[in-house]
Amino acid sequence: MFRFLFFTVLSVTLATAGCHSAAPVPAPPPAPEAEQVEISDKTYSDAAVFALAMEILRKNYVDPDRATDARLLENALTGLAGELDPYSGYEPPTQFTENDSKRTGELVGIGVEVVKSANQPLLITGVMPGSPAQKGGLRPGDRIVEIGGKPTARLPMQECLNLTRGKEGSEVELKYSRDAAAEPLAIRLTRAMIVRPSIPADAVRRLPGHIGYIKIESFTGHTPEEFRAALRKLKAQKLDGLILDLRNNPGGLVGSAVEIASIFLPENELILRTRDRHGRQTHEIRSTSDQPRELELPVVILTSPFTASSSELFSGALQDHKRARLVGMRTFGKGTLLRIVKLPNGGALRYANARYHTPLDHVIERRGLTPDVEVRLSPGEIFRLSEQSRNHPGEIQPEEKGAIRDIQLEKALELLTPPPVPAQDMPSAAGGASLPGPPDRQGAGAGYGS
Repeated sequence: MFRFLFFTVLSVTLATAGCHSAAPVPAPPPAPEAEQVEISDKTYSDAAVFALAMEILRKNYVDPDRATDARLLENALTGLAGELDPYSGYEPPTQFTENDSKRTGELVGIGVEVVKSANQPLLITGVMPGSPAQKGGLRPGDRIVEIGGKPTARLPMQECLNLTRGKEGSEVELKYSRDAAAEPLAIRLTRAMIVRPSIPADAVRRLPGHIGYIKIESFTGHTPEEFRAALRKLKAQKLDGLILDLRNNPGGLVGSAVEIASIFLPENELILRTRDRHGRQTHEIRSTSDQPRELELPVVILTSPFTASSSELFSGALQDHKRARLVGMRTFGKGTLLRIVKLPNGGALRYANARYHTPLDHVIERRGLTPDVEVRLSPGEIFRLSEQSRNHPGEIQPEEKGAIRDIQLEKALELLTPPPVPAQDMPSAAGGASLPGPPDRQGAGAGYGS
């Protein structure tokens, strides 16, 4: 015997690995407006235990203001989903309304990109120029151990992000560690509106050998338009290859990643699929038909351990279709579709509902993508390059003091640059032989990613 409840369901994909990532969009196709949830007698029996515990606390706890029905329910729901993974959780009514607005609107925060592992503090992977975080001295590699007095290690990712956000001009106190052996440092930051293009103007460059370079910092609603403008700029002159720098890109809008991937793939090619808890395919997304195509331009994608979420979906699609080579290090491994269920009390339950798979059915979650050409860096080099590539995008060896050589970018450029013709193969003046022509690049990718 079953009893039934009906909840309004909104299915969304969340960019959980970056504080300033774009708000997510509904995962196509959208979930139905109402989902029928079957509640068994066993579930009701278990819930009776919770109801008894809640009633005991409400009637007998020494501080009645801390044991109201609403507060006990909120605490219980927070723990119910929060212990499952870093991304699932409960959003109280006021918080859900605020987050719902942030998923489609502007963001006020401190301007950091972060990742989080279970029972670990937030790890900063990027700091936005001019942001409160940069002005306060935070750097990539720092670990935020407390936000507003709350330890981050035990909190879900979304709750950590919510704590950094608030009204423009409001303050938030953090504790962070730079050296594992040192005591955490306290800092107070003033929240500000975070506005930065996902493709800054100085992140579009021409490199030697007619090779273009574009650094995509996140996938927002404006990224496809910014990307097309960047590509037009590079194609104004001869363009023999393209490097897409997705290192430390925390993700963002799946729709934007799909739109840009469609530029490099024939129409109706599979870009991603989702599978549920039983391994059944639930959705698939294919390349769109209204994109200008770049099917012959060789592409290399730079990846890092903090290339995550939508960035992995984009990279995995081009890699599986042999449309691009991945150079760098294994990606983060964030490939979870989150669903948000609005509850009768006005709050919402956020939980992992499916896993993203690449076109060749590779699992992204906790595995990441393996680069075609691995170029390993130490943790210190990764964080140093994160900061350096923001200040000097597309530069292999900046001239500033303390700069390190970007050997990953150097390798990507090497792969796209035809090797020099050996001296013995050079034509002689008397022989009249012609110079060898450019390599054959017909077809979608011409072997890139094989």
